[in-house]
Amino acid sequence: MRNSREPFPMPAVPRSFKKYILFQIVGISLIIYIWYIINGGFIPKFLVPRLPFLDVGPDVGCLVFFNKDGDASKVRWAREVNSREAVKAAMKDDKVDMIAADVILRGHGTTSQTLVPVMARPPKTNSDITLSDWLQEIKFGSKGIKLHFHSIESVEISLQILKDFNELNPMKYPVWIHADVLQGPHGGPTVIDLQRFVKTQKRLFPRCTLSLGWTTATQTDMRQSAYTWEMVWDMLDMVQEWDFENQLLVFQARLSLTHNSVPQLKWLADNTGASLMVWNADGDAVINEDIMHLAYRFSLEKIYFDLGHPELQLHLDRHRYYSRTKLDHFALKRDEVMFKHDMWLKMGFHRQKNSILASTEAIILASPLVYIITKSKYLPTSEIYIQGRIRFFNRNNREAEDYRTGLDIYLRATKYDSFEEIVGIRCFIGVGGEVEVTGSNLPEKIEKFRNTARVTPTSSNCYRFKIVDEKYRVTIAVQPLHDCTTLESVEEEVEMVPLVKVEIPSRLTSNEQRPFILKMDDVKRQGLIDEISVKHKL
Repeated sequence: MRNSREPFPMPAVPRSFKKYILFQIVGISLIIYIWYIINGGFIPKFLVPRLPFLDVGPDVGCLVFFNKDGDASKVRWAREVNSREAVKAAMKDDKVDMIAADVILRGHGTTSQTLVPVMARPPKTNSDITLSDWLQEIKFGSKGIKLHFHSIESVEISLQILKDFNELNPMKYPVWIHADVLQGPHGGPTVIDLQRFVKTQKRLFPRCTLSLGWTTATQTDMRQSAYTWEMVWDMLDMVQEWDFENQLLVFQARLSLTHNSVPQLKWLADNTGASLMVWNADGDAVINEDIMHLAYRFSLEKIYFDLGHPELQLHLDRHRYYSRTKLDHFALKRDEVMFKHDMWLKMGFHRQKNSILASTEAIILASPLVYIITKSKYLPTSEIYIQGRIRFFNRNNREAEDYRTGLDIYLRATKYDSFEEIVGIRCFIGVGGEVEVTGSNLPEKIEKFRNTARVTPTSSNCYRFKIVDEKYRVTIAVQPLHDCTTLESVEEEVEMVPLVKVEIPSRLTSNEQRPFILKMDDVKRQGLIDEISVKHKL
């Protein structure tokens, strides 16, 4: 008799049936692939703005609307579309995705200025098409639009027109609203009142992509210029003050000014979640390596390019996915020395707003309530050293205190769960060039030790340092830097001469592994660390 616990034998599946199933799977997969290629996605492009469940409106993202495979550099722009002829041509051009135009009041800046917004860019004061007529030209198309405002007087009138137009003709395509709201490299004072602009935008046309930029101007040698850390920090403060959390946000930067600005712009984007739009001004001297550096640092979906130049665009299209092979020497060198956030841990009250501002490019320690420690621990040995670059900022306009205002770097820390009681060896670099090595909260049985020196600070408020813990002795080298902004200022392999040498008490020597700790000593300065690494001598 058959054992009831044994499973019944399953009938064999005919081989012809298996082939049938395989052919069905292959056929369906091929149909899906062809559908995706033809329509540019699973949802046909022409249906995207018409699907009510997607709630598509003027705040729809370009990558969603245009189906660009997550690559913002594929979005194509028509710039300065400020006439009837230009807007008609742009609407017919299948290669154009976004139409960019400028808005002023007719008679801008003259005694005959009116309250009618027209499409023109200063110094022009008039156009053959008003904003209202311009919107009528684009309402039946599938292009996105970007409006650049050049006067605060034109903003409220224009956004009211935009609001009324949207209510009658729902804008199911991307709408960007742009203004230069801060003073930038070589730029003049802003003509857009920031508070008035933001309040008006939030009140009249909140559903859009908000594009913000800095005023700029042309100089003889733009390669020495940059969007400075102060400029991007001001932009961060502004964004946080106005709470754009639920708004698509883009920052706009001029390509010829980005040679020395990639770390700053990436830091800003990382701390706001915004994207970057890089535009090229006609006549600016640009090198291809700058385009590649931007393409390399920013992820595909986070950087747009409006280059307005066929050769630059061709170079970008060819090398966008292989940009690292096109970087110059200093950009590659920065890869080796820049701050690597995945090697550090945050400690203290880092949830306090702006107390710590980290990025893949740099970290800002803005308060002594926070500090960072290495994830790995190290033995005291002459074969291992920590080196980096620190730049000090005085955002609160406070007087510095000698041997107090600066950066603390702790070695052999045995207790570091409280920012007030870090126990170990403290190496200090002061704003005024002070250098000190001493004990920190050590037991009374350990004899006290201290050694100091001073270097002459520079106007950059920037120092490079190297610290070696040799078990029985600690040495620290500090070098003031005149240039802490240009790409070429990245660290080269130059031997630094020790400035301070301190013999360590025998009771403090240890064979235990300990982390390195970085912390600001007081609130009178903020510290930017954009180069920091722990290295092993070969």
